Amino acid sequence: MAIATIVIAGMLTLFTTFLWSYNSTTLMRNTSSRASMALERMVYGVGTNAGLREASTNSVTVTYPSGGWQIAYSNLFFHYTVSTSNITDQAGKTICTNVISSSLTNYGKGCRIWVTVSESAGGRSYTNTMTSFVQFRN
Repeated sequence: MAIATIVIAGMLTLFTTFLWSYNSTTLMRNTSSRASMALERMVYGVGTNAGLREASTNSVTVTYPSGGWQIAYSNLFFHYTVSTSNITDQAGKTICTNVISSSLTNYGKGCRIWVTVSESAGGRSYTNTMTSFVQFRN
């Protein structure tokens, strides 16, 4: 009986260790995927909407409303709202959720976008930051 109890306790410890590792890896993968997908959608576009790499230098305007940012070109735009922790497009479609911070710096011929995404589950939280520089067309 004592040996069976030791074996079961060892298996339970092993199971909880694997479960903790799985949850941590899942959080890491989700935040990385979410941040990466947001940058990809903004740079390359969504559906038939062209991304920022298709914008010409003189058609881009950047504003910073309420601590967030908005970048507009032609009839398209992306908007980061601090209060909702989302990045949306001109149609109101959500590009990214759980954004705890994001910044956009316009350099005239291009811009740098930072996106930090956070997710919590099982008493753990994970944060991932991705950045990209987009050069506009002349």
